[in-house]
This record gives sequence, structure tokens and C-alpha cells, in this order.
Amino acid sequence: MWQVRFKTHNRWVHFTTGSESLEQAKEIAFELALDAWFKERNNIPVITKNFKYVANLAIQELEQLVTSNKAKVTYHDYIGALRNYMIPFLGKYTFLEITQDVIKQFEEWRIFKMRRKPSGSHLNTHNAALNRVFNKAVELGYVNREQLPQLRNNGVKTGRRPDFTYEEFVELVWYMRKWLKSSRSGYQVVVRHLLFNYVMILFYTGIRAGTEAMNLKWKHVRYFQENNVRYMAFNVNGKTKHRELTVSSRAIKYLRRIYSRNGKINQITFDELINQGSEEYIFRIDGKDKTTDFGRMFKGILEASNLLTDRRTDTERTLYSLRHVYATMTLTNTNISMHVLAKHMGTSQTMIEKHYGHVDMRKKAAQIAG
Repeated sequence: MWQVRFKTHNRWVHFTTGSESLEQAKEIAFELALDAWFKERNNIPVITKNFKYVANLAIQELEQLVTSNKAKVTYHDYIGALRNYMIPFLGKYTFLEITQDVIKQFEEWRIFKMRRKPSGSHLNTHNAALNRVFNKAVELGYVNREQLPQLRNNGVKTGRRPDFTYEEFVELVWYMRKWLKSSRSGYQVVVRHLLFNYVMILFYTGIRAGTEAMNLKWKHVRYFQENNVRYMAFNVNGKTKHRELTVSSRAIKYLRRIYSRNGKINQITFDELINQGSEEYIFRIDGKDKTTDFGRMFKGILEASNLLTDRRTDTERTLYSLRHVYATMTLTNTNISMHVLAKHMGTSQTMIEKHYGHVDMRKKAAQIAG
């Protein structure tokens, strides 16, 4: 079977003629070359692949970065967005077929699949994931950049986030303690106790539920001294960059409980574990990420305890709401500034002011009321 190789768009391309006859192969090769040069003059890619093919290449690159610990936390979100949304809808399209109208259809389908209009931050993540695939397609010569559609962010603007009042959180804890006692033996006991301790640590530290917390290993926990007082810190690979997060004494109590229930590490003392470190994950069972399971279980708890909807925002609470209640409680009950809180939580002061400005107004209630 004769092959043909020639240069177009400043790169060598290779085709099979599908013929064993040299004379016939020459004619086919000539036609292939003419067709390629015509496409080059008219700015049309010679070789095309569908979206799914290139998206899987992009996912492979992202997974390699994750494995090599060179990844941003958001790379996990990009992979999820590509697998759950882009590939199912756009997978069969070639890049020349992905027009502005197709993107509009995709946006409508995504709202139907999510059962809500995505927020601006969700769309930023989706657009970043989509752009990685587009960039890869351009790099491989499957499309020219000017032929790609424009991506928009017309998501729902987020204001105040769903959280809990202190009284609601106490009610949640009371319900979860009953829920723990109703556990059957075996795995259910293990996973329920881990979720309860996870919830309490999220509440007392403000760490992000999901990837940020789930990637914590015991080697990421350490002691440090400040003015001759010993404190504990988490070394967190956050949403944007690495940071050191000081752990409250109340959170340490629940960290100790996780340690005491883990037979792989409790043969040594807690302090020895912190000083030596360990590759064991703190919030996983046998190394398995429990983000999805914990989210589903927590929603069930909120439904059963009548706490699913935050009446102030009319939105459903999730494990992430514990981060918001941490910020609210910290600003309400301490003198920590928004600047320091933003550093601790791995976000910007602007975001703190945007989402928790209502707390600052509460503090000034007496002045306003006269």
C-alpha cells in the first residue's frame, strides 16, 4: 500500500493512497497534495479530528500534571468539566463544525443538565477547560484560531453565599450525633465518623471542601512555634497557590479523633505522627477520594434535619457552606481583619468584602440604629 508525504501549513503530513498500484498511487497523491494546497490557500486545515479526540489529549496532559504534583487545584475541575459536559455534547463535532450556534446550543443543554443557570465562577472554569482543548487543536493544526467561536461568561452573579447561623449549626451537630449513634457496624461506622470529623474541621478551619481538603496528607500537618507557644498548621495546595493555614485548637480535637480511628497510623503517638509525617491521606478511606460520597451523604443529612435550604439566600447548602459559615463567624466574633482572613482562607480581600460585607454591617448595627 503506497503512502504519500508532503509539506503544507509549514508541517509535514502523511496519508495513505489506499492503492498498491504505483501509477494509481501517484495520481491519488497528486490529488491529495492539490487538495491540501487548496485548503492551505483558503486557510482550511488539512487534517481534522473531532472534539472528543483532542479533549482526551488535553485530559491526558492535565492528568500527567496532576500526577507530577505540578497541577493547580483547578486542573481537577477542568478534567471534570470536559468529561461531564464538553465531551458528551461536543464530542462528535469537528472543530470547524463548532460554530457560535453550536456553543449556544451547548449552553442551553448545560443549563438543562445542571438544572440551574451556572454561576460566573463555574463558567470561568468551563471556559478555561474548553480553551485548553481549543489551544491543543490549534497547536496540532486541526483548526485555525480565527475559526474558533468566542466563549462568553453570562453566568449568574453570586452575592451572599449560603451558610448557617450558629444556632443552625448547633442543630446540625446535634442531628449528626444522633445519626452517628444509629450507624450499623463495619464500613458505615467508619465513613460516618470520618464525615462527622470532616464537617467539624471544615467548620473550624475554613479550608475548602473537596480537592483542597481531600488532598491533605498527614505529612502536610506540622507544628510551629510563635512567641514560645506551639501551634499547628496545614500546608495546603489551594485553589490558586500554596498557603499555610493555622489550625484552631477545636479543629485539632477532631483531627486527633481521625488519627485514633485509623489503624494504619495510631501505633505511634499523635505528636510523633505530626513530627514524622505520613503519606496517609487524612480524609480518605484506603486512599479513595470521598468528595462525591461525602457531598451526597451531607445533602441527605441536611434534608433529614430540615436544614438544606438557607432561607436568607434561598439556595441549597453544601459542604462548601461550612467555609462560608467559618468566614461569617470569624468576622462576627473576632477582631481578625478581612485582609488577614483572606490570607488565611486563600482568597482575595475583594472576595471577602463582596460575599461577607453584610457581617461588617451587622457590627455597625448599634451605630446605625442610634
